Amino acid sequence: MIQEVGPAAELRARHPNEEVLDSAGCALIPGLINSHSHLDLSAFRGLLPPSGFSMWMLRLLKARRKLDWDDLAASALWGAYECLRNGVTAIADTSYDGVTVARAARVAGLRARVYLEVFGLDDACLSETMARLEARLTRAEDEVEGTAMATTGPSVEWGLSPHAPYTVSEQLYKEAARFARRAGLRMAPHAAESRAEVRLLMKGSGALALAYKAAHLWTGQRWKPPGVSPLRYIAGAQALGPDMLVVHAVQVDSDDIALLAASGTSVAHCPRSNRHLKCDVAPVAGMRAAGVIVGLGTDSLASNDSLDMLAEMRAALEGGRGPASRAETGRSLSLSPCVVLRMATLDGARALGWETLVGSLEAGKRADLTVVQLPDGKAMDGEDALAEAVMGGEVRMTMVDGTVVYAGARLPEEVVGGVDKVRRKLGGGGRAARGRVASRAAEGRGLDLS
Repeated sequence: MIQEVGPAAELRARHPNEEVLDSAGCALIPGLINSHSHLDLSAFRGLLPPSGFSMWMLRLLKARRKLDWDDLAASALWGAYECLRNGVTAIADTSYDGVTVARAARVAGLRARVYLEVFGLDDACLSETMARLEARLTRAEDEVEGTAMATTGPSVEWGLSPHAPYTVSEQLYKEAARFARRAGLRMAPHAAESRAEVRLLMKGSGALALAYKAAHLWTGQRWKPPGVSPLRYIAGAQALGPDMLVVHAVQVDSDDIALLAASGTSVAHCPRSNRHLKCDVAPVAGMRAAGVIVGLGTDSLASNDSLDMLAEMRAALEGGRGPASRAETGRSLSLSPCVVLRMATLDGARALGWETLVGSLEAGKRADLTVVQLPDGKAMDGEDALAEAVMGGEVRMTMVDGTVVYAGARLPEEVVGGVDKVRRKLGGGGRAARGRVASRAAEGRGLDLS
């Protein structure tokens, strides 16, 4: 726990017997919070080239069938260590199994909430779907907390992810929300990510519908388009609320933003993934102006090239300065470096309901800290200048709950070897990461999906 915050000289004088870590030329900031990740997909780094959302999803679905539970566990473990290397102290991860990511977080030392995914468009299977979900949650909790492991991280929190409006019926959204609220679980669906998603919900056609048919995962006879936006679809199920984090929220208009604000729903913004999947730029400044809390996430390495939250902040800043930041408000809005840093720290914590626990350097909060080496000669006159310097820096140390979990060490060889094995199975070659820097030799190369 953080005992006291103040000028270094004063703290040394008041606590002469405490250990001092020399971080000259560095900034000490709150630990970075990745508001949306899929760590069990980390082995896909560089293997799915940029494309439209529907084509990307089809490629991912086909490729993922090559992997078993052990592969996903190895992928998640490497991803967890990559988070620490990039200054991330807490993740909000979405996973169908959940155990793979939860164990990885405990072993690496990450603070984590894992949202278990639930799917279902056929309401004839609703009772069975909910029964399976409850059983999966119980099993996941028992396997993570009841299994003896060499762990360093805080206990894992659990949540629920009714996957997306194109994979979850309105009735399943209602039942999932009721279940989550009875159990005290927070929710995190994907929604309003691509134009293809909007077209599917509005008209029942388009590239996403074709991709689902090609993968034999969707039958049009059992589902009819609701004729509303993705956010209105979820709102119609009474699922929006302060306990919900909507992931992406790219394809939203002023009415959708008003729904988010009125319900107290938060958003996880994933700018580099949105760019990779050609999903446009989310109107983040407009959402913030309306009072919506917006955190920052990397999404998976199937649609991003790193788990680097400093790079994600730079991407958010760049996108927040563009035309999409107007968000139909009639006035130009923009994001500043200081605001973007806040999105990756305190606003990320607020979006996850962790604001009393982490997200800022305050006495009484958990000691989740990141030390960033600032660029030489970088002027730092004012908060925005300091925040921009942080974005251009390099992580030197990561601390979770008072324990140093990264300080420049090489990744464990067994972790690197494990993810290399998975990448070879995917046809992407080995050496996904060597030491502190991940190899990009396979990036830009497509997967063999035959």
